[in-house]
Amino acid sequence: MKKTLLSSLTALAILSTSALHADEIIDQMNTAIEAYKDKDYKGAMDELKFTIAQMQKLDDAENQKLLPSALDGWSMTIGDNGTQAAMSMLGGGGTSIEANYSKDNESINIQILANSPMISMMSMMINNPMIAQSDPSTEAYRYKRIKGIKKKDGSTTEITLLIVGQIILKLSGTNLKDDAVLEQYLDVIDIKKLKSSLL
Repeated sequence: MKKTLLSSLTALAILSTSALHADEIIDQMNTAIEAYKDKDYKGAMDELKFTIAQMQKLDDAENQKLLPSALDGWSMTIGDNGTQAAMSMLGGGGTSIEANYSKDNESINIQILANSPMISMMSMMINNPMIAQSDPSTEAYRYKRIKGIKKKDGSTTEITLLIVGQIILKLSGTNLKDDAVLEQYLDVIDIKKLKSSLL
């Protein structure tokens, strides 16, 4: 098993670097390999943890590109990804990205959640309209051919979609002059790219 780990680490280092393109992550991977060769297994694991954390940041940055740009007249702020951190702490895995959009007093939050155990509860509600209808403020909803639910609670309107059973796309708007803006944001989200990037 140790030989397999060393082989994997070495292969990753070879595939990921050249003398002209070394970076911090490659340096940490090489440090982990050297620690492993010295039988400093704890040190090797610590270096790998750092490497994984750094790669997670790169992955998060790439995933943020899946969020739609702000519509005309709106501004966009990338979320602090607190949900992602919470999932990691709970050991649940998965990916979470979100952004906030604002225009005067109107605001919209868009969240994308993929490959997480947290999805199962929401998917039950979406796949069983009877559960959704038990809440008077919630109704079955479809965007094109994608199943979802729509919830209206005072000044807040939420649309939640379940994509291929593994991705939750949630849009929550507050103080919207017209709820149709939520579908305008849906129209500019590349659903195919969500699936290819997150699954």
